[in-house]
Amino acid sequence: MYRLRTNPNINSTKRKLRLVLVCFSAVFLSSSLLDTINCGMNLSWASSTDMDSTSEVHEPYEGNAGGVDISAGCFGPIQNGEVGFIESIEPIRQHNPLLCQANLTRQRSTEAMDLLQDRGRAPQNPSGKTAVKKSQSPDLSVDSPLEAGIDRYIKSNRFRRRLASTDRTSFVVYDISKGKKVVSINEDQPMMAASLIKNFVMLVYFHEVRQGRLHHTNQNRRQLKNMIQRSYNTSTNYFIRLLGGPDRVNQLLKWNYPYFEHTRIVEYIPNGGRTYRNMTSAHDMNRFYNQLWLGRLPHSPKMKHYLRLPKGDRLYDKTCIPRGVHVYNKTGTVYGMVGDSGILVITDPKGKQRAYILTGIIEDRTKINLRNRFQSFGSWVSRRTEILRSVSEGVYEYIYERHYGGVYQCRQHRGRHLISRR
Repeated sequence: MYRLRTNPNINSTKRKLRLVLVCFSAVFLSSSLLDTINCGMNLSWASSTDMDSTSEVHEPYEGNAGGVDISAGCFGPIQNGEVGFIESIEPIRQHNPLLCQANLTRQRSTEAMDLLQDRGRAPQNPSGKTAVKKSQSPDLSVDSPLEAGIDRYIKSNRFRRRLASTDRTSFVVYDISKGKKVVSINEDQPMMAASLIKNFVMLVYFHEVRQGRLHHTNQNRRQLKNMIQRSYNTSTNYFIRLLGGPDRVNQLLKWNYPYFEHTRIVEYIPNGGRTYRNMTSAHDMNRFYNQLWLGRLPHSPKMKHYLRLPKGDRLYDKTCIPRGVHVYNKTGTVYGMVGDSGILVITDPKGKQRAYILTGIIEDRTKINLRNRFQSFGSWVSRRTEILRSVSEGVYEYIYERHYGGVYQCRQHRGRHLISRR
């Protein structure tokens, strides 16, 4: 047996190695803890230079709001809730099992974002780039009673020939306050966008303003009001032209907001408003309003300001839904498509405000051909508008009663919604 000779300097070398290992472990553990905090709660990081520090006439101030902790020229944590950092440790423990089920790794951060997105808690990417959703998986948490009720109602209207066999329908209902999808019917089906595309034109415009490539001038404010509140197609074309044309607008949207999977901006709105080539989906509209409400789109308060301006809608106007509901929406109409999408902010029985998203689109692509138009434009639109409003009444009743424990007495329809009345 040979015995190794020890060097007197070995012990000191070992001590140095131990010290290095301890320092490395401390750095690794602190990094892991930071990752846990970032993934486990509604927390992201943003630079103070990303925050808009200027207020504008007739528009909301976008300063240090929504739980934003910023310091000049530094990165600070953004927490979208109303509780403090220490009080938010509990959500970390609640979310960790969820992320473990998703087998979360850095490479799978996209899946984690989508998993938390369905609960209204998707973390932001500190690089400023939006993670791409690779595939659309079914939402197994969808409530079936309301979805089944809407499905029966649509079939009943087909049976009574109030809807044609060529009419396709798409509906999404998402309760933002509970972070729960309630209805998902054909939500991934691309549909003609008509004026719904104006939301995305506004988004790309404010993206360019945030990047400093455009200025939010008084003229642009007037054009935005005309585009969203009055739905002027000339104002929409003004912004598409300002942004560099349809291809450029579509490119900017896809590069910076790739989770709008089905939305395509390929044409100016023609004279007479007969736009059939721009596309979107109920899924994309729902995602737009959820990101907007959570403040994750550029200049979200300003966009909410324009979407809340008084205008006609098919979600609240001329329905039996009680007064006092705030609506942020945009309608879309062309012969062949009737739709509306927006946020309704209601008051629950305890007096607390609750927000949910409703998107409804009815499309008949055969109507693009003039030979297939057998009734007046007004009559065709009116019948489908009534259907959307009836669906909205049923959605309000369901959410108010099932989600928040209220009792809704509708005298106008004797408490009966989602039924064909003619």
